[in-house]
This record gives sequence, C-alpha cells and structure tokens, in this order.
Amino acid sequence: MPRYSQTVIDHFTNPRNAGELNAPDVRAFIGNPVCGDQIMLTARIADGAVAEIRFRAHGCAASLATASVITEATLGAKLADIEAWDDERVEALLGGLAPDQRHVAALGRQVAHRLVTNHREGVDDDTPLICA
Repeated sequence: MPRYSQTVIDHFTNPRNAGELNAPDVRAFIGNPVCGDQIMLTARIADGAVAEIRFRAHGCAASLATASVITEATLGAKLADIEAWDDERVEALLGGLAPDQRHVAALGRQVAHRLVTNHREGVDDDTPLICA
C-alpha cells in the first residue's frame, strides 16, 4: 500500500471545513500524547444531527486529513449513527492507512464519539488546541 491514500492526500492538500465555529453548540477535543496529534471539532446540532461542523488540527498529514474527512462524514449525520463508528469505519473513510498511521483512525473515532458524548452530557470541551 502506498504511504498515503488518494483520499488522505486530497484532504491534506485541500482540507474541508477547517476553522472554528463561533458560539458552537458543542466542542470536542482529542490529543494523542505519544505522537502529538490533536483534533478539535466545533459543531452545531439540529434535530439530532450535525448541521454545521469545523475542525482545527495539529499533527501529521494523516491526522489533518482525518479531521477533514470526519467533518465531511459527520455533516448531516445523526448523532446515533456517529456513535456507532469504529476505527475500521474511519480508516475506510480515509481510503485506507499505512500500518504506522492507523492510530489516526482511532483519533478520528475518539473525537467523533466525544462530540456526541459532549452534546448529550452538555459538556463544553473548550480545551485549547496546543501547537508546539
């Protein structure tokens, strides 16, 4: 398998939904202390689905692409459907990952799940995105 799939390359070079929403309904932050990858999502939720979403990310090309792909896949998705995602689902959205990059699928799943959990529990995860 090549180092990066076409999907990863496309989303890394042309990220979708980058930035941060003003006054979002919910935020979610995940950071991997081992590799330093970080993803923060801000979203607006309407009728149990993601109505608008943005990301900020720091890390390798695959983690930045993951954040972009996650925003595209969650836009319009019901929160219950997002909650059912596993690492394999995220990896498939990315068009596959090299073995040493598979940790970013877990990062993507975790931040998507945290978005759902934070919304359900009314938590405002305003952890700042720290860029080294």
